[in-house]
Amino acid sequence: MQTVVFRIQEDHNGLWSLWTGDLVVSAGLRLGPAIKLARALARERCSEDARIELVSCGHTIAVDRC
Repeated sequence: MQTVVFRIQEDHNGLWSLWTGDLVVSAGLRLGPAIKLARALARERCSEDARIELVSCGHTIAVDRC
C-alpha cells in the first residue's frame, strides 16, 4: 500500500497551496480552507494510507493521518 501525501505549503505571499506529489491541487488559499480541502481529499483516499503535512518556511510543522 502506498502512502498518499497532501502537502499544505505556505507561499511567499502568506497564502497556502495544496500539493500532492509534484502537482498543485489548489493555490492562493487561506489556511483553514486549505486544511479542510486536504482532509476532504484524504478521506476520499481512506482505502489507501493518506497523510497531510503542513509546511511553513521549508519546515514540516504538523502531520495528520487519515
